[in-house]
Amino acid sequence: MTTADVIKHWRKGAQDALDAAKLLEADAKYDLALFHCHLALEKALKAAVMERTKKPHPKIHRLLSLAKLLQEDWSIDDQELFDKLSDFAVAARYDDPAWAEQYATAENSQQWIRRTSQFLSTFLT
Repeated sequence: MTTADVIKHWRKGAQDALDAAKLLEADAKYDLALFHCHLALEKALKAAVMERTKKPHPKIHRLLSLAKLLQEDWSIDDQELFDKLSDFAVAARYDDPAWAEQYATAENSQQWIRRTSQFLSTFLT
């Protein structure tokens, strides 16, 4: 498998994770929807890092750390997206009930799915 094949695979995985987030949100599985928003961005950022560096992606999950490897001038909104979704992914992964009660809601998941979709629509093109 070539580097280009791996990058294509990760980009498809990013879209698949976003699609999964939407399905999970529709099924009222808001914690998992938020987790999959993180996964979508993680895969997209890793594909971009590989494309720019021509090296394997780093095995890290913090979105802002991945984004910084691209040496872009990220907006405050993008940085907030990276930080919030990274926090959500950890909380969802470890099934934090206090977090779920406060953040794993229909309104919140819709907001973050929308923001993830907007980011990916410009980032993946």
